[in-house]
Amino acid sequence: VRCSYVVPNKGRRCRFPVLPGTSFCGAHREDESVERVPCPLDPNHTVFKNRLQQHLKICTKARDQSVVQRQPFYRRGVNGAGDSVPSALADAVAVSAAGEEVVRDWMRRISEAWPKAVKQVLGEATCPEGLLEKSVVLEGGQLAHAEKHDVQNQALADLILQDLRLKSKIPGVVLVEYGSGKGGLANAVLRQCPGLRCVLVEREPRRHKFENKQDNKEEQVLRLRLDIVDFDLQQFLSPALDPQSLPSAADLSGGALKTSTSSTKAEGFGPAERLEELWRAAASFQAAGEWPPSSLLACAKHLCGGATDIALRSLKAASKSNVEGSNGHMVCVATCCHHRCDIHSYVNRPFLEGLGLCDSAQDFAQFVSTAGWAVGGFNRSDSTLARRVHDLEKRKVGMMAKRILDLGRVAWLRQELQLPDATLMDYISKAVTPENMVIVAPVRSGVSRSWKCLAWCCG
Repeated sequence: VRCSYVVPNKGRRCRFPVLPGTSFCGAHREDESVERVPCPLDPNHTVFKNRLQQHLKICTKARDQSVVQRQPFYRRGVNGAGDSVPSALADAVAVSAAGEEVVRDWMRRISEAWPKAVKQVLGEATCPEGLLEKSVVLEGGQLAHAEKHDVQNQALADLILQDLRLKSKIPGVVLVEYGSGKGGLANAVLRQCPGLRCVLVEREPRRHKFENKQDNKEEQVLRLRLDIVDFDLQQFLSPALDPQSLPSAADLSGGALKTSTSSTKAEGFGPAERLEELWRAAASFQAAGEWPPSSLLACAKHLCGGATDIALRSLKAASKSNVEGSNGHMVCVATCCHHRCDIHSYVNRPFLEGLGLCDSAQDFAQFVSTAGWAVGGFNRSDSTLARRVHDLEKRKVGMMAKRILDLGRVAWLRQELQLPDATLMDYISKAVTPENMVIVAPVRSGVSRSWKCLAWCCG
């Protein structure tokens, strides 16, 4: 008999068996004489207060954290900003909720900064209005993007293959997909470039991963369950792991991790054995071709908010590992969710300060909140012509905010990573998604001039 408790977030009954003589399981029984408290490791579940210390030794959250921290190329916070700028995101009032006067002031400030940002980063020949028009849509609610992942992945893969001429460089290139999810972008590239070595960095466990499909079993794919902020790319690009010095399951066990009592893989390996396999897979990955690689392609599709900045910062740290003859890094990152950027991680605050948009942490928080206007819905309770015009202007200003944040990233790539051809371009029609812009940077000046052959000029 299953527990009668209905899980609020899932709208279904709990699947644990009931305790004898009750209609609830141990976690959901209503016993006021026994106090339950949130688990310190994962507040999403509760435990009996008098059993808390015992629970902490066996909590699956502790095991998951131990697995992450014992993976190859893990270094806590290695890609963090490392500053102590106070964040106002938690306390800031969103611009839309701050009153019409504040809304109009931000619309004015962003509209004035927009043409300056475009001219400063992309040059006098680029038309700000033409660039903006590539992404502004009239109705955000019309776009159902869930079924459009494949076409977006394919468009980005075509961009990578055409402009970076990847096929001619496969033996010496490693692709790193940040925030990979199931690995759709890497899969799209591999379909046209079999044999390319790919690293997938994703902090969440995923089902139906592309590398587990039969057609991809022979490809060199390394998946790391890591937060981007903890992925030590510099260590990854350092001299290859020595197969004779890799940690064993016994070395990796301890604390929340235990070795399996099974003698065969078919009977099931424990987390320590799976970690041992991962270390061996990492060593095999590095030994499969030239190491360190001559070039690294950092790519992502719709890397959310500040994750884009953290990924770019990892490239700066890794640039110290470039060996003689290395061509450095290539970048192809499609951005999204700019309203979730934060002042701690954003790579180019001086750029925003120069435009008069980031005089304080409060300013930054309100500025990024305006990016939500770009793809939000219209106010349908007021359908007057004046209101529709106002809403469209807000949508345009929101898109300006998005693009200004991206232009700051482009300027940072040019300055900090010495990628002078870094730029911003559209990779797919806005009818597919309004988040259709990608930050691209070929490996060095002159590799491909087509990055800048963009139809952004007015007229």
